[in-house]
Amino acid sequence: MKRISVRARLLFALAALTLATFLVGAIAWAALERTTARVNRLHGDTLAAVDAAMTLSRQAAGIATRAPYMLLLDSPFRIAQEGEITVGVIDEIAAGLTEGDALSATLGDMRAATVEMVVHMQARAGYRDQTLRSNAALAKAERRFALLASSTDTPLAERQDWFTLQRLAAALLGAGRAENLIGVGEFQRAYHLLRRVANKDGLREGQGDLAELVALAEGREGLFELRRLELQHQIGAQGALVRVRIGAAEVIGHAEAVTTDAQAAIAVERAETISAIALRKSTILVAVLASAALALTAALYVSGYVTGNLRAVSDAMMRLAAGDRSLRLPRGEGAGDEIGKLFHAFRTFRANAIRLDRSNRRLAERNALFEKMMSSITDGVAILSDTGTIIARNDRLAEVLRIDPAHAGKRVGLDELVSRGGWKDTPGPTGSQMLATADGHYALRRESPLPGGGAVVLIADITEQRQIDDRMQQIRRIEALGKVTGEVAHDFGNILSTINGSLHLMETASPDVQRELVGSIANAAEIGTSLVQRLLAFARRQKLVPEVVELNALVDGMADLVAMALRDEIRLETREAPEPIEVRVDPGQLESALLNLCLNAAQAIDGSGEITISVAAEGNRAVIEVADTGCGMSAETVEHAMEPFYTARADGTGTGLGFAMVYGFISQSGGEVRILSTPGAGTTVRMILPRAEAAASLATRWSRVLLVEDDPEDLSAARAILNDHATELVEETTTEGALARLEEQVFDLVVSDLSLGGSPGGWRIASAALSSGAARSVAIVSGRLPAKTPFNGQYGSALVTLAKPFDIAALCAAFGKDDRHDRA
Repeated sequence: MKRISVRARLLFALAALTLATFLVGAIAWAALERTTARVNRLHGDTLAAVDAAMTLSRQAAGIATRAPYMLLLDSPFRIAQEGEITVGVIDEIAAGLTEGDALSATLGDMRAATVEMVVHMQARAGYRDQTLRSNAALAKAERRFALLASSTDTPLAERQDWFTLQRLAAALLGAGRAENLIGVGEFQRAYHLLRRVANKDGLREGQGDLAELVALAEGREGLFELRRLELQHQIGAQGALVRVRIGAAEVIGHAEAVTTDAQAAIAVERAETISAIALRKSTILVAVLASAALALTAALYVSGYVTGNLRAVSDAMMRLAAGDRSLRLPRGEGAGDEIGKLFHAFRTFRANAIRLDRSNRRLAERNALFEKMMSSITDGVAILSDTGTIIARNDRLAEVLRIDPAHAGKRVGLDELVSRGGWKDTPGPTGSQMLATADGHYALRRESPLPGGGAVVLIADITEQRQIDDRMQQIRRIEALGKVTGEVAHDFGNILSTINGSLHLMETASPDVQRELVGSIANAAEIGTSLVQRLLAFARRQKLVPEVVELNALVDGMADLVAMALRDEIRLETREAPEPIEVRVDPGQLESALLNLCLNAAQAIDGSGEITISVAAEGNRAVIEVADTGCGMSAETVEHAMEPFYTARADGTGTGLGFAMVYGFISQSGGEVRILSTPGAGTTVRMILPRAEAAASLATRWSRVLLVEDDPEDLSAARAILNDHATELVEETTTEGALARLEEQVFDLVVSDLSLGGSPGGWRIASAALSSGAARSVAIVSGRLPAKTPFNGQYGSALVTLAKPFDIAALCAAFGKDDRHDRA
């Protein structure tokens, strides 16, 4: 019977495992499809209804809010306009209802009440206008009567007549200003009493004025009738408003009932989905266990038979390679399969090795002389005399120097051959001479003196090596990028797993557990924020708030803080510059960088040691050095020290972002970082920054500034910059809020973030402000400014763009000196 091969057995096991994997996948796929179908059905049956109910509720609330507003209007046009809008909303709601819906009658009553309210309010507005004109005439007459009644030159009887007319006019004014029918009635009673008094006594003066008052007060067009009609229509409008509000409440109640039904449907569907998922989980678990059992069986076979025999063959081969020719393997093991073929191959190798041993012993003496010959050397070799001429050479010399072999004979100077090949000296490694040609070939020349005079020179062609080195540098850069990507993906994967897991657990957790899960989510978000800030520091994209800082004062102020963070056996020394040195940086970030470097230096010191922080000026640059007496770093460590996620700590506790953050911050501030280190001799980190010139005080001042920013940190930073340069600073966090402000007020300057709420709302604000004349100038700020604005220079110098973070100097420079003086 033919023995089944190892390959066939392994293929069978892999096929079975593949089948089991497809089975598990099919079960999982079916479960997901079923769940997806249920979710889609749930979305179609419930969420759409909930959305429609919420829309209905918002529309009803809008009607209930807009209707009372009409009671406050006096313009018939405005009343009609608001009424049309309200009726339009009611008609829109009615159009969305199905035939026979219970809300149809309610909406019909609301529409009729709205129309009735508009009619009442328009009639009331007309009567109100006539009343106001009557009140104006009465007020004028009342003042004239009062003046005549108070005149001392008029006889007493005549003054009494004017006083009576004054009281009549006052009663009519009171009726024209009363807020209800009872008040109007009281004033009407007072009027008739005074009228009887006037008729009884008989006015001697002002008979014409009395008739004028009677005409204004009595009749169908009289003041009392106008007031009665006005208040009657007002009461009718209020009654209609009550009907509108009752109808809106019924619509909102209907929307709430729909939402409650949808929630119940969601709960039922959720329970069914959970049961279905539990069943699929059980099925998948059984399939997984069967796959695991099959995999374990295959592993035991590979381990017991294949691996054991392979280990025996490999051990025998190692001993054979080491010179042991006595080891034998059994002949019958694994006969007919791959293991048997390996055993046969070993026996063949052993027989060949024994034969080669015999041949090598015979050839050893013959090869002894040839091994000494220079022809076996791949480099060009030349033996020089005391005068530099070539005594002996190998054939590779002419090939390496790229010259005709006929010109490389004996008694020719090596320097002459090098010059003939077009080679020039170029900087190279210490102890050797680098040669290069104009067409990009490189060679390395090494020379060793001979005891009796002369020298041995080796010239190696390193062109390919140089190309490989350049390629390796590129590969290392790509590997560094891949490492950053992998580490960031890993860290954010952990953070997102924590957040996702907590969110799933919150659905069924108790309130106490939910609070703990919220804490976990907050911690994960904080860790992610910290990681992003560190990466932004390395990428030179962090948000900085630069200001002019005097380095001597900053280092002196940090000395106590750094000393407290160091171990007792480490001494801290600060060396200040003899003159003040000012730079323009973010002081908090610079202090953090110094503290970070000092803590790294302390970790490099084993036992006692010293850390020195020194400040010095080199021309127009400022230099801050942090030097330690620690263990130092190798050249390889220095080369990779500023790469993110690279750490040389043996315990693996470092994050690999310390030097990367310092490098990113200093580079973003316009400086550079250098590391000088020797193993065993300590490390010195030099931070070089441009010095800041004394900035002239900015007298720029705007009367009113609108600041639009949705990020709290950016808003706080911009507020600190603009507070001292604006008489009034108005803040908004949304595009809609800013546009509303521009409709209400006029601003000298608008400073807006480009991206608001995930969309480029800054362009909308700029267009609205400059097109309407609501602002004289607009500055759009962003961390990622586009190459050009969408307006193609339409607004000229009135619109500028600034990169975040910005300062007042950059803002003033963007608008020009003349513009600043105009606003001062």
